[in-house]
Order: sequence, then C-alpha cells, then structure tokens
Amino acid sequence: MKSTNDGSMVKTQSMGRRWQRQVKVLLADDHTMFREGLAGMLASSYADEVEVVGKTDTGEEAVALAREKNPDVVIMQVDKTLRKARDTLKQIREGSSSSPKVIILTMFEEPLILREILDLTANAYIHKSASVEELFAIVRAAVDTQGEHVLVALPQGELELSEEGEDGSGEDGSGEDASGRVLPGKRELEILLLVGRGMSNRKIASHLDISEATVKRHLANLYPKMGVTSRGEAVRKALENEWFTFREIEAAIEEV
Repeated sequence: MKSTNDGSMVKTQSMGRRWQRQVKVLLADDHTMFREGLAGMLASSYADEVEVVGKTDTGEEAVALAREKNPDVVIMQVDKTLRKARDTLKQIREGSSSSPKVIILTMFEEPLILREILDLTANAYIHKSASVEELFAIVRAAVDTQGEHVLVALPQGELELSEEGEDGSGEDGSGEDASGRVLPGKRELEILLLVGRGMSNRKIASHLDISEATVKRHLANLYPKMGVTSRGEAVRKALENEWFTFREIEAAIEEV
C-alpha cells in the first residue's frame, strides 16, 4: 500500500520484476481526448510493457473488442448508469477467453456513488485525477495479483466517507482503543470471524447475506489499517489484540 500525491491509497504487489511480454490493454472511455491521450501516454512511457490493443467509447463495442482482442486488462470508465456498467463488465469477462482483469476509471468523488462503484466487482478502481504512473502501477499490480484481491486508488478522504453512516461515524462503529489501535467495526469483526473459520469470500457473503464485493471491500479496507497483507495475518493479529477468541471462532463454525 502506498500513498499517492493526492492522498489516495494504492495497493500494489510485485513491482520489482519485469513482465516477460507486453500486457494487452483495452481502453473504454467516452471522452475522446482522455481516451486518446491515455493511449498515447501508455505507448510513449511504457511501450515495452503495455500494448493498447483496442479503444472504444461504448460498452457494447468494448464487449466485442474484448472477445476479438483477448486483452489482459480492460480499463473502462463508469458513469452513473452503474447497472449498465455491471452488465458490460460481466459480458467482458464471460465473452473473452483471456478472462481479463478489469480496472474501473471514475471521475466521481461522492461517497455514496463511490460505494456503489466499489460493488461492481472489478479488480481495481482508480480516479481519473491519477497520473499515468499511478495507473500503470495499478495495471501491473492487477496483472500480478492472483485470487480475490481488490486494488483501490481513489481519494482516501472520500473513500473513508463512503464507509460512514449518516451520523458521521463508521457504519460498523469502527474506531480506536485507548492506545490508538484500530478497532474493527461490527461487520468487519463478523467477516474476520468467518475468515478465521476458513470460509471463502463467496461463502462469507452468502452467510451474511451481503455481496461478495462488499466482503472484498471490507477486507481491502481493513488490511492496511491492521498492517497486514493476508487473511491469516489478519486473524492472527485479531487474536493477539483479543478482538475475539478461538472459542468464538469455534462458535462461528457451529453457527454455519
């Protein structure tokens, strides 16, 4: 996790090694100048690492190009028609044999909209104010990261507000103890308990009747606050901090 110039947080992995081949990228953005400019900057700054294999301004054409070009990464803009974006993302993944990673570009900073955008189940999210270097870091991390990790490069202040309730406190009641240690909220604690039980994100989502993307988002937000990078570390630290006990984990197992 690193902090960018605008205060956003970018979680990256494996930044030290070079790829063995160019990563094929498809750009989908309805702002022509931004789309063409981004393609040009990627080509001039990262020609050895990235190949832009397609550009489009519509979701329908993005689906067709993903099927034709089999990109490794699709970088797509979303607007307020989030249902359409969700359908486009699903069709891209189902129609392309390469199962591309999807990075969401957004101009929005409103907390409620950001929360909905984070539920789109993309692999990464980045604000349009980010630099091309930050976008490349996200592209590289998305390609290098395996499994269910979610990468976020959105304004940190607004991202934190998107997790808050109307009364200004965390929706889960998260905070700090007297020594300044981060305390998980109610929902985060429920998820950590089920992680301790060994449940996958999908099973946790089903058990708690929430979306899998919400589970991923809670874990992605909790890891940096706890100073951990894996599920095992999170559970171990929770036990060390006495947030719950082995007996409570066993009780959670019995309830499943």
